[in-house]
Amino acid sequence: MDYKNHINNAGDFNLEALEIISYHREQDSGDLFRMDISNVFISIEITEDIFSNYIVGRVRIQDTQDIRTMLPITGLERLNLKLNTPGCPGYNALDEEGHPFQIYKIESVAQDGTSGRSQVYDILFCSQEMYFNGIHRVSKAYAGPLEFAVDDIFHNKQYLNSTKRLNYEPTAINEKIVIPNMKPIQAIKFIASRSKSIKYKNAGYLFYETSEGYFFRSIESLLALNGAAVRPVKFAYTYQAANVNETSTGVEDINQKMRGVNKYEFKRPVDVLEHMTNGMLGNRLIRHDAFDKTFKTTDYNYFDDFGKYFHMEHDDTDKSQLKSLLPFVPFEDTNTDLSSNPLAKLMTVSNTSKLHDAYDTTQKSETVQQMVSQRAQYMSPELNLDVYGNTLLHAGDMINFDMDLMRPLGEDGKSEPSPYWNGRYLIRAIKHKIVRAKDGGQHTMTIQCVKDSVRTEYPISTETMVVNKPENEVNSIYDLDANLLNSDLNEGV
Repeated sequence: MDYKNHINNAGDFNLEALEIISYHREQDSGDLFRMDISNVFISIEITEDIFSNYIVGRVRIQDTQDIRTMLPITGLERLNLKLNTPGCPGYNALDEEGHPFQIYKIESVAQDGTSGRSQVYDILFCSQEMYFNGIHRVSKAYAGPLEFAVDDIFHNKQYLNSTKRLNYEPTAINEKIVIPNMKPIQAIKFIASRSKSIKYKNAGYLFYETSEGYFFRSIESLLALNGAAVRPVKFAYTYQAANVNETSTGVEDINQKMRGVNKYEFKRPVDVLEHMTNGMLGNRLIRHDAFDKTFKTTDYNYFDDFGKYFHMEHDDTDKSQLKSLLPFVPFEDTNTDLSSNPLAKLMTVSNTSKLHDAYDTTQKSETVQQMVSQRAQYMSPELNLDVYGNTLLHAGDMINFDMDLMRPLGEDGKSEPSPYWNGRYLIRAIKHKIVRAKDGGQHTMTIQCVKDSVRTEYPISTETMVVNKPENEVNSIYDLDANLLNSDLNEGV
């Protein structure tokens, strides 16, 4: 049996390389000095995030030879790492492929309690693009589709100097932009904030890395296919109060364990105050045009905008109109819903029309309000899943998560699915963790998922939520003090 391509137990992994490449060379051969640390590591962590620009990670090692001093490890070393789930693609960060990780820090050095001549510490690593971003700046004008500018900044030796694959979503217009002495990542973020998709109506692009390369794309492209239908899920997970992990023959069901959830946690599943203050529900933009010397005001309304975009939950593979994160209900005696109060977040931008006559110009006023709301939708509610390792999954992938209502079973002995929190989730971030053990160790993951819509629409109401309120009462402190002085409570003081 080909064990490298076959999962025998949930949590199996292949670690084909874990090696430090030093900056100095061996005297005899002249080759770069290398040290294999695959036999001394305690754990490995690797993290991808759609709101981060790099892959980062750490290796915790048990060092009985004082490697960090004798090698030495200075922050100029690279890390060869090749890791995958059997039968799946994975991380192939090798120098022969052109893009090993960069070691940038050592921390948490401590004496190992099991031995007086041993120490444990963490070696932190990142994508090499992080180093190039730290030492280069971009001062250049670009004209044409914005993705061409990103391509140049990404691959140009004077900027990020990357040899990795760039996967991009075409932008809507040809534009001329000037990058004024920015760090490369800052320049790409500036371009991303101005980018509008050809096939989707949402605004602003992401720039992030996974083991499959870098991606420059809109959030909505993660949720839909070619602008026409919802994107299918890549993997499905299920949580049950009593997971069944054996077949009828008593043999462990590996597929069921791989799709099972060991633990889940919702972080802030409801936080309306945060949604109000960060502009998700409503915001106002005041635009100043220096050319026309005018001011214009635009209000954003979450419910008016919701049905224009693809979301995770859908209606027959198309956009949903009613499955919003918050039900439409008038609030108290305002006679309006919360999204109709744009002053919750006030923003100002400067528009400069007719800047480049031969090119279209994307103004911030066309992107910033939708972008603020959409980014906020992907911060909460957040669901964390602890599952067995699977390098098939990446940040930006769509998964399905089924969970039951956490209450006693019905009379028929059956559980009920959660009507709102079941369904499709986007992987915002994923952290792989490899723990070494005598039997080979185990690979687990923590998946940070987000949901921008509910599986079943909330009940809506047009009735005002007004409770009986007492009449306004205003009192002078001096009058209250006088009453106290004349009362029996003052006796005996």
